[in-house]
Amino acid sequence: MFHIRSQRNAVWKYGSYALLMLGLFLLQSSRGTGLRLWGGAWNMLPFFVASAALLEGPYVGGSFGFACGLLLAVNTTVLEGLSALLLTVFGVLFGLFGAYYLRPVLLSALTGGLVCMGTQAVLRYLFLEMLVYGAHITMALKQFAGELVLAVLPGVLIWLVMEAIHRRFTEENT
Repeated sequence: MFHIRSQRNAVWKYGSYALLMLGLFLLQSSRGTGLRLWGGAWNMLPFFVASAALLEGPYVGGSFGFACGLLLAVNTTVLEGLSALLLTVFGVLFGLFGAYYLRPVLLSALTGGLVCMGTQAVLRYLFLEMLVYGAHITMALKQFAGELVLAVLPGVLIWLVMEAIHRRFTEENT
């Protein structure tokens, strides 16, 4: 009986995470709700992947990172698979790092999301904006600052929603 109930809870929990992920993607990529500031667009999915990795571990973090990366690849002109690869590796590594060294709290999730966004910004600058367009570093820093300003408050809300889902559908074995 306990096994069936825990499987049902896992299905509801991961289904809720998937609906949240899809909602975040639609919110950030739709025409009327895709906010931009100083050349940077808001990207809430790194905070989602960081929260999933902290709450559920590296396998779930990597799986949702892959799904988020595929959604981002559908919406951008970046080569297919690069976003999925980056977010998958980030989800697995941050989940492993979080399991050993971090507590699953808001500050850890925000730090993870910011690290992921920073990594994306550095790679975008090095391999696209500098190599292809010859852009100056100040333009990239201004764009990254806009992304940070737009993403921190949604990152807090994402953590709170994911933590509530996690608490609702996780049974303690005490």
